[in-house]
Amino acid sequence: MGGADAMSLVKAPQEAYLGLAEKGKVICEESSLKVFGQAFMAGCYISFAGLLSLAMSGSMPALADGNPGLHTMIFALLFPLNMLLINLTGGILCSAASATASAAVYEKKAKAIDVLRVLAISWLGNLLGSLLFAAFTPWCELNTAITGQVAAALAFQKTSKPFHVTFAKGIGGNWMVSVAVLLTGQAQDFAGKTMAIYLPISALVMVGLEHAPANFYLLLLPIFNGDVSFVEVLVKNWIPSTLGNFVAGGLIFAGSYSFFFGHLGKRTPCEKCKTFTSASPSTGIDLEAFRNEAQDEPDRQPPASENDDLFVAGAITPIDLKKQDPVLKAGPLGFCSESWRARFLKDMIWVYNEV
Repeated sequence: MGGADAMSLVKAPQEAYLGLAEKGKVICEESSLKVFGQAFMAGCYISFAGLLSLAMSGSMPALADGNPGLHTMIFALLFPLNMLLINLTGGILCSAASATASAAVYEKKAKAIDVLRVLAISWLGNLLGSLLFAAFTPWCELNTAITGQVAAALAFQKTSKPFHVTFAKGIGGNWMVSVAVLLTGQAQDFAGKTMAIYLPISALVMVGLEHAPANFYLLLLPIFNGDVSFVEVLVKNWIPSTLGNFVAGGLIFAGSYSFFFGHLGKRTPCEKCKTFTSASPSTGIDLEAFRNEAQDEPDRQPPASENDDLFVAGAITPIDLKKQDPVLKAGPLGFCSESWRARFLKDMIWVYNEV
């Protein structure tokens, strides 16, 4: 049976953060037109999820009447669809960009002026995409009486709080969005990415935190219906929630993780922590150097064929099975000699202590 390199389905936190910073670098290097286009599409996708949540949560009066917690739960169970669509199609949310682009600045991969450009353009793109979908909704005759009633109640709730309260809720909201972005980078398959998005996004909705890009569509619909004024929405929700989102993503989240795993903490990856393409992304083990040392070992025979199914922690290990004396039986670490088993365990302990 042919050998193959095994890959972990979850990256380590440090690698996920550095990947997040690299994603911010890519966004900052995009042209303004592409940033706007990706943000515009993200505004449309987040509006899709907003309409879905409004329509379905309002269509179950027998269940939700007199039970606001159940109504909120129904809304929260459906709303994470937006982040899944945006993340997997390359959309840009200004809230998420505040974390990724800021991380790129902390890691010396981008300039602050580019971050400001990306945030301004993506904010406008998210708003205009939501505006288009808000106009699209009545054209499709989907702005029903029930949907309008739920949207009006939500608008009253989101514009009735003091500025500082909405600002604080904005901090909490984008903290969860930033966590979702990081966890999505850690997960390496569709199911993992879905769960990484689902848990923090549904949590922020259930708790009642504020997320500016989500509020664009949810409050534009009541504006079109005449339930609330544009100035009221802008001053009492969009501005404070946006500022809170940017503080959470750019300072609290990206700043903290740069200190933990990046440049702000003066943590530079050492040679043993480098990850090669043949290594499992979650281990950070230099498997290439490990193999080279194995071949140079004086008491070892030439390496086995690459077709041999010999694995150590998910990577093919070149060991000559013909040399039976020092070779152990198959176990949790695969086929390896006693000295190499001890050496491997020592390296593993060192790496995880570092990480």
